[in-house]
Amino acid sequence: MHFTPSIFSPYNIGYKALASALSDIAACGGKPEWYFLNLGIRENQTIKEINEIFRGLKYLENKYSIKLLGGDTARSPFLFLSITVGGSVKKPIFRRRAQKDDKIYLTGNIGGAGMGFLALQKEIKSPITKYHLTPEIRCEEALKLTRKYRINSMIDISDGLLIDSNHLAEESEKKLNINFENIPIPSECKKFAEKHSLDLKESVLTSGEEFELLFTSPDKIKEKFVSEIGYISDGKGVYIDGELTPPRGYSHFE
Repeated sequence: MHFTPSIFSPYNIGYKALASALSDIAACGGKPEWYFLNLGIRENQTIKEINEIFRGLKYLENKYSIKLLGGDTARSPFLFLSITVGGSVKKPIFRRRAQKDDKIYLTGNIGGAGMGFLALQKEIKSPITKYHLTPEIRCEEALKLTRKYRINSMIDISDGLLIDSNHLAEESEKKLNINFENIPIPSECKKFAEKHSLDLKESVLTSGEEFELLFTSPDKIKEKFVSEIGYISDGKGVYIDGELTPPRGYSHFE
């Protein structure tokens, strides 16, 4: 995870660094159990700031019953956290096994993380900043889904719905058909987009660091935290409302 110190509090840094790693375990249908932490500390870092980082980590440790097994600390010209999470899974879920006629599902809602980041950058006071600073991680939901339903493929929305759905389409060699109207968007995000003249559709489709789960299944899934947003067919690419839509969103190497 990358962060801007002027935007993130030490608590937020600890929370989100671990949260982003936990989401990778959730996206495989696994149960996180432990993690290692490599921590680089600036010479002028205060004990209070370090304690706050660990308070953010501890919140998720307690929530998901995971343990810090070790790691390393070092003096650094800048603050950094490098986290490795391990866990267990009976049958891992991959991106490459979406099947024709699978339904496409999404947990939670999206749009808030990207708009929340914009609000933080521009120092706009808004409740949507919570979506960026302390996102929900779907570890428990992933376990519930894999126990109750046939889940053929799954990925977490870390770089944006368009990019990550294209990953799933490419690796499964299938076409994803998504109806934008079926994508759940927080009401406060719709108000924020309107107030600040944002293109709501573009903002939602390219919003990264959401950490919601995009998955496919032949089953009709009836869970309050899940929305059906489309279906899988033969072909290639991602189609939003019937239009081929190239991947756009966060790129790690640009």
